[in-house]
Amino acid sequence: MNDILRYTVKKLCIGVLVVIVVTVLIFSIMQAMPGDAVELMVDPRVPQSKVEEIKADWGLDKPPVVQYFYWLGNILTGDFGTSITTGQTVSFLILQRLPYTLMLTGVGILIEYLLAIPLGLVASVYKNGIFDKSSNIIMVVLWSMPGFWLGILLMIIFSINMGVLPISGYSGAASLILPAFTLALPSMAQIFRLTRSEVLDAMEEKHVETAVAKGLTSKRVLIKHVLRNALIPVTVTFFLSLPWLIGGSVVVESVFAWPGMGQLLWNGISKQDFPVVQGIVFVIAVLTVICNLIGDIISGILDPRIRLE
Repeated sequence: MNDILRYTVKKLCIGVLVVIVVTVLIFSIMQAMPGDAVELMVDPRVPQSKVEEIKADWGLDKPPVVQYFYWLGNILTGDFGTSITTGQTVSFLILQRLPYTLMLTGVGILIEYLLAIPLGLVASVYKNGIFDKSSNIIMVVLWSMPGFWLGILLMIIFSINMGVLPISGYSGAASLILPAFTLALPSMAQIFRLTRSEVLDAMEEKHVETAVAKGLTSKRVLIKHVLRNALIPVTVTFFLSLPWLIGGSVVVESVFAWPGMGQLLWNGISKQDFPVVQGIVFVIAVLTVICNLIGDIISGILDPRIRLE
């Protein structure tokens, strides 16, 4: 077994363990929440005997440990259960909302990296210059902005005052612009700072100094010797940010009434719809493991020292 295969198998085993731990944690948290999902759903005038009958139908009358293993066994076969509040299967609800969330997060992460990497590169090349200092100030401001506040601000400027973009919901490509920028701008600050710091560190490496001493052009040194090493953490961060953007879009989707999975998760939490919340968090956990594995493999290919460690 070569190094990269052994490295992949090791990371895959760790990922499976992480998913199992996540399922235990989310199940425990949902069980510990105050209130009762069935009692919140039914009319207060419904007899207690009927409430107990509904709980038995949903399997909520069994001990939590039995409920967990029953749920875990079902999701391994692709059955995420049935929503307590709507009566629809969780798989159907997720598949119905997932395309909208992927659309939003895909455009958001594209904006994020297309802006952050070039800006971080330019800021590092002109370190301590006017562009570098002003960019750092802007990025700190963006990083400090709460998502809901930024979304409302963009909504007021471009939808209410200027009237050039839709205010909420999904009605075509134009509807993507405001929520995508709301999702991308705060995260862009992190990628900008990471790119800038990694490029600055790479410029101080001895092999870069050697390349400069050999008379290579600044452009060739920057592309061939600096960016290759500097972009390894940025590449890993790209894959790690994908699943968390899906989960992190809850606020953005709520602000813009976006019909995605984040809004579904928020509704599930507020109504204590256990199957919906557990199903979505499980999907996010699996996506995290997959993206983490891809990021680790790519970083191992780019830098063999990583897999040897």
